[in-house]
Amino acid sequence: MNKTELVAAIADQAELSKKDAEKALKAFTDVVAEELKKGEKIQLVGFGTF
Repeated sequence: MNKTELVAAIADQAELSKKDAEKALKAFTDVVAEELKKGEKIQLVGFGTF
């Protein structure tokens, strides 16, 4: 699955426009990247730990 397919799947699952789903995915990846840069850990129960 590539980014375009992931955005489409999120949009469908969450009943969002593709534009809003893309914004949400970007926000998620930006927050995760920023926290990892700071040396923080992100734990999503049932999904994974980064």
